[in-house]
Amino acid sequence: MKVITYSLSAFLILLGFTVNAQTKQIKSVPDIEVYDINGKHTTLKQLGQNKVLFIDCWFVPCPPCFREMGMLHKLYAKYKDNKNFCFITLCQTDSGIVKRFISQDKSIANFVRMYKDFSKRQDFKLPVYFIPGCNEKIYTGKVLTKYTPDDKTKCPDRQFGFRGYPTVIIFNKKGKLIFKKTGYGDHEDENNLKMENLIVQNIAAK
Repeated sequence: MKVITYSLSAFLILLGFTVNAQTKQIKSVPDIEVYDINGKHTTLKQLGQNKVLFIDCWFVPCPPCFREMGMLHKLYAKYKDNKNFCFITLCQTDSGIVKRFISQDKSIANFVRMYKDFSKRQDFKLPVYFIPGCNEKIYTGKVLTKYTPDDKTKCPDRQFGFRGYPTVIIFNKKGKLIFKKTGYGDHEDENNLKMENLIVQNIAAK
């Protein structure tokens, strides 16, 4: 029953974020200001300067995003120390809520349980960044969870032109788009292999 409930929630959540997204053609790293979980501001171009830039876009609570987190933790651990690689996750949820999520605060215990169930992990160790102005809040009612970004046009789906979460975007050392994929399903081995091969090839490239 829990899996069925989560699956229904995932469908409703993704539906809410796909119908309003505007398609945009992104071919290179956009000059977007971002800030990390501690509030330090930078830009995507600065983060990706002369590096392969890996961006995973997600939000709380997103069951498909949570499922992907198991794979992402393994990928991050494997390449995080490579000076030619920059790995970030870009979350559209308000940073205060994400801090509570990462610390497993009891006030959002239901979302933490969902994360553990889908990711098969007990912790969250990935670097998280945010786009100023998006700051999506979460209000849980008796029936559905409501989501209210401060400015929808500032959120990752609008900035990068995709229509669902999670979405992975990879740029090479020259800032050119080399990979973009939305969703995380049951048959991801082929996509993950393709993604990692691209990372390895472009890390080695001059």
